[in-house]
Amino acid sequence: MDYLELIPKPAAGGVNQGIHAPSAGFLEQLLGMPRDSFTGDCQPPNNPTFKKLIATKNVGPFKATGLIPALDSLTAVFTDVKAAAPDLYALLTSNGMLCCRFRHIGGKNVPPPSSHSWGTAIDFLLDGKIDIQGDNKVFRGLGILAKFFNAHQWIWGAAFPTEDSMHFEVSQELLLKWKDSGTFSP
Repeated sequence: MDYLELIPKPAAGGVNQGIHAPSAGFLEQLLGMPRDSFTGDCQPPNNPTFKKLIATKNVGPFKATGLIPALDSLTAVFTDVKAAAPDLYALLTSNGMLCCRFRHIGGKNVPPPSSHSWGTAIDFLLDGKIDIQGDNKVFRGLGILAKFFNAHQWIWGAAFPTEDSMHFEVSQELLLKWKDSGTFSP
């Protein structure tokens, strides 16, 4: 299968059913601000309380730095991907997870902070290649990967108003589940 084949982005309502992307305000309320100021450049968190919620871990095909329960969830997703689609799993690399910055939309830096700022989002490359944001096309492999992520309550960015198919993030519902279970305590 050609995982790098560009196909049309999925129809509205075709992915992320029953789950929602958390807003920056929701993430701030739940986890606090990761740092005191933001730019378009990637910066580390500087809030000491928030930094206790972050770790670096081998999640399967690579190491990632992010919110601890998000890393555990990524590991579970990749266990499923490796079992069902080992050839796709072998192509996966990351373009980053924890990166305190404003959102990048259409080549511009736009407030509020990106969900990457809280280590709850990750961008993927397939075979070292980036899927271009906003062209309304997705790599076939990312569409397959989305099914695994949606099953674990992660949002796929292909459904965003400006398609961002390399982007996956923890849903608001999963964050609330972690909060209710005491998985983290900011």
